[in-house]
Amino acid sequence: MSQDLDLLKKIQRKEQSKKRSLIDNSIISNNAFYKKLSKYDWFNNNKIVASFLSIKSEISTNALNQYLLSLEKILCLPIIENNEEILIFKRYCIGDELKKGKFGVSEPVNSQTYLPDIIFVPCLAFDENGYRLGYGGGYYDKSIANFYSIKHKFISIGLAYEEQKVNNVVHDHLDQKLNYILTEKQLYNIL
Repeated sequence: MSQDLDLLKKIQRKEQSKKRSLIDNSIISNNAFYKKLSKYDWFNNNKIVASFLSIKSEISTNALNQYLLSLEKILCLPIIENNEEILIFKRYCIGDELKKGKFGVSEPVNSQTYLPDIIFVPCLAFDENGYRLGYGGGYYDKSIANFYSIKHKFISIGLAYEEQKVNNVVHDHLDQKLNYILTEKQLYNIL
């Protein structure tokens, strides 16, 4: 990545992190926005779903994760194993033992590994072209690229507040487009 592009990403990341921290997260407290997904066959017909446990000011995944389990989906969470750059997804049920992983993110302990059919991805920002801004580690982008390289079929969904939408996420050839972006207001269909 060029130094100019790297600097632009850092600036956008800093701006969007500050912006997200100011969003009133109560806007989703009574909004079951994720239930919109149940009207889509691609959601209903896929069983293994990777989500995440929200950190910092990320949109909360608590109700989403409980909803996925209520539909008898296999819920998986990402883990970083042995400082690898590609995420591994391990099964999780509410109440399972967790440990602090890299970056202080809670990860399932001693559970089965899966390749997800659907993967929810956190965002600092997103645009209508399907690009997302993450924290800068590239874990989701590298994992998505890996799924493509092994010809694993999956659907990627960015999870964000509507206020996190920007005109253009700074991106390069390593950044992966998402299939959808789900906000409390709508589902953006990208790919």
